[in-house]
Amino acid sequence: MARINLLPWRQEERERRNKEFITLVVAITLLTLLAAFATWSYFNNELDEQLDANALVEQENARLDAVLTEIDGLEQRREDIISRMQVIQDLQGRRPVPVRLWDDLARAVPPALYLTNLKREGDVLTLTGLADNPNIVSSLIRNLDNSKWMGNSAVSNIQQNISAYETPPALNAPVTTGDGEQPRPVYPEDSYVQFVVTTKVQSESAVPAEADANTNAGLGGAS
Repeated sequence: MARINLLPWRQEERERRNKEFITLVVAITLLTLLAAFATWSYFNNELDEQLDANALVEQENARLDAVLTEIDGLEQRREDIISRMQVIQDLQGRRPVPVRLWDDLARAVPPALYLTNLKREGDVLTLTGLADNPNIVSSLIRNLDNSKWMGNSAVSNIQQNISAYETPPALNAPVTTGDGEQPRPVYPEDSYVQFVVTTKVQSESAVPAEADANTNAGLGGAS
């Protein structure tokens, strides 16, 4: 005999499927939330590590900046020390120059010529004096250029006294004056030409090395 199920099975089936759907939705939601939390945790950890790395880089940069500042200070001190050493070496090297310069200058002055003024501006010497004739001034120029410590000599001014072409008066002959003053004797220097000569002091690099060698040899022989 056939059996007929009269229970509401369709509703039960519907409820069972609804429960399964709700369970599936809840599971998917939980899995989604779990995946989102895991993803957020991962990127948050990466961000923290990157921030820590950035902070470390900034700290190292600050330390390197301090080191570079200290190095710059040391470089400046080194340049200052080198400059002072150069000044001291220049002073040590130029210390014998005035002595040799005056010695060569005294040797360069020929007879029948004397200086009335000597002025130095930087490396330029200006000599003012009187000479018997212009040829004597030319001899002075040649002697100055032959010196190891002077060169580029030139005459900047020369004045010829007209009385030089006249018959020279007798030595110690009195010169009459119109104002009643005591007459003075007449000397040959009264007819000398007045000159102004410039010469340049040679720099240390232009001075030959044998000058120092000769000086050292002379000091060694004297000792």
